Amino acid sequence: MSLSDYRQKIASRFDTFDRDGDGVVTEADFQQLARSILAEFDESPSAPKGNALLRGAQHFWQSFADIADRDGDGRITEDEFVQAACDHLLDNPAGFVDMVRPWAVAVVDVADADDSGEVTVEEWERMLRAMRATPERARVKAAQLDTDGDGLVSVDEVLNTAVRFYTTEEPIADFAVAR
Repeated sequence: MSLSDYRQKIASRFDTFDRDGDGVVTEADFQQLARSILAEFDESPSAPKGNALLRGAQHFWQSFADIADRDGDGRITEDEFVQAACDHLLDNPAGFVDMVRPWAVAVVDVADADDSGEVTVEEWERMLRAMRATPERARVKAAQLDTDGDGLVSVDEVLNTAVRFYTTEEPIADFAVAR
């Protein structure tokens, strides 16, 4: 995979974060993404799980904005999004995990109906649909995240898949929405 292919792979993720479709990603988009997940799982933003997800979204936004928002306007363009991934995420799995771990833990926690620390493939499918995946894509991608075949999706499986997507040049298909 070439750097050009990596750039294209990362660009395919932009729409997941641009929730209002205005061509830029903002803090409000990250908060809306979190609220979409909370709504899907009927979780209150003021409940502990809801509050943790909103805090995780804030951490993810601020960490990404710190590396991506080159002009400091609080808006990340697709070019800034892709360039930040190329400059700061490619070949930097530890940095990426630091950025997204609070978000990933909180997302799994919201989707975890029985508080086991893992979610069923079906619950993860719901979460992907809340992130705008088509029902078919959500079904396929949720099943693929269950890398050990136990019918559950753990935080580690989510992080490992995201790390492979964002920090390597592997030609991994997008794991949420399609353009």
